[in-house]
Amino acid sequence: MLQKTSIGDKGASSHHDLSTVIAAMPATKRQHTIAVGALIALVVMVAATLPLVHTQFPRINSFVPIVETAISVANLLTAAFLFAQYSVYPQRALLLLAAGFAFNGLFAFLHILAFPGVYGSVSLIGTGVDTLSWVFNFWTTLFPITVIIYALSKDASGAVNRSIRSIRVDMGVTIACVVVTTAALTWVATSGLGYLPLLHQGGHRTFLATQVGAVRALLNVIAFVVLFVRKRTILDQWLLVTLPAWLPLLIEAAWFTDLMYTEGWYLARIYGLLASSALLFVLLTETLLLYRRADQSQRLMIAELDHRVKNVLAQVAAVAASTVQGSPSIDEFLRSLQGRLQSMAATHTLLSANRWQSVGLDALISSQLAPYATGANVRISGAKVMLTAAETQAVTRVLHELATNAAKYGALSMPGGQVLVSWERKSNGAAANLILVWRELGGPPVAAEHPSSYGTNLISSLIPHELGGTVDLEFAKDGVNCRIEIPVRQA
Repeated sequence: MLQKTSIGDKGASSHHDLSTVIAAMPATKRQHTIAVGALIALVVMVAATLPLVHTQFPRINSFVPIVETAISVANLLTAAFLFAQYSVYPQRALLLLAAGFAFNGLFAFLHILAFPGVYGSVSLIGTGVDTLSWVFNFWTTLFPITVIIYALSKDASGAVNRSIRSIRVDMGVTIACVVVTTAALTWVATSGLGYLPLLHQGGHRTFLATQVGAVRALLNVIAFVVLFVRKRTILDQWLLVTLPAWLPLLIEAAWFTDLMYTEGWYLARIYGLLASSALLFVLLTETLLLYRRADQSQRLMIAELDHRVKNVLAQVAAVAASTVQGSPSIDEFLRSLQGRLQSMAATHTLLSANRWQSVGLDALISSQLAPYATGANVRISGAKVMLTAAETQAVTRVLHELATNAAKYGALSMPGGQVLVSWERKSNGAAANLILVWRELGGPPVAAEHPSSYGTNLISSLIPHELGGTVDLEFAKDGVNCRIEIPVRQA
């Protein structure tokens, strides 16, 4: 067992990659700027058209079905987009928001069917203007409520690991609930209209209709404020643009219902169309950009992998060729080659676990001495030092040769022998040097004259050649001593 003394504490970190999930990605400064610009443009457009809000325009019967069909399709596509996001990032709040857009899409279509004069002199469903008003109320009330609940619950209901079957069941149940709720509210606004208070009387809005309209607008404002306070992601950023775009339509419906086919009446519905289609366009565009970046990252990863594989194969070929020169027999060659390849594999595992960024020197030494450690025969000590990938691979090969030599001929070859490995970092002006000391005790006597071999040549020459450091290898009478000094990055 390896005994560690006074080794610096290790830090741990985790990384969760959600690079293609719009609903989970934080908005960047660029995306924030674009969203604010879109919001300012909307405010300017509304302000510029206010003087003409009561100007009467010709009645265009095809306007309502065209615009509201487009609103319906855009909202249903947005709902489908959010359901797809849920399948990747199963957060219940996201599922609720998808339901809100599905409600929007279905009620926009129902509003067309209830609108009088679109298909002849009467509406296709309901009994006229009261049905139209109640359908509109249900439409424009459910959506801000779902946004409010989404904003309040999205952090608490974080994504969890779920099976594909469970995710599909969730989406199926949600869609079924949306359809059933929509059907029930449609029945209330048509066949059950007698149980509801009147919103129109004598061709004019009732006081209740004005109050209901004010509540709708207030819900939209509350949804905006709650979302603004809790905004985190790209999706949240553009929901903040969507909600104000609906306000002109809600205000027009609350206080100017009697003034149909005016400039304000037409524009309010166009703003609603912009609110629905702009969100869908932005989210799809951002998704395509993210997938393009992910594809570029994958190409870079493949190129990097190809480079590393070629590098590893070159190292294996070099190690095999060198091992042949220092092996008196085929069996010795195979044993030596296997040991060196296993050493390289252990280092590769450490590098992979750290994304090929850096490896702790203590972990590296532990992995190389683990096959030979029994009880207290190995002791390592030193402060926390992180090595780059190049430094890790070079130091690994030297440590392997030292450990192999100790196991065959040195301190690790007999009971009572011990290997001490220590290191320290010393500042050298703006740079720093790592000093690593290997010392063997209690092993068999070492001859003063030691024949040159592949292992000793590698220990002496690799560090100077690869890392620009120095190596002092001494075959002392009581055991091998090796002092390695290499320049490293400042901490």
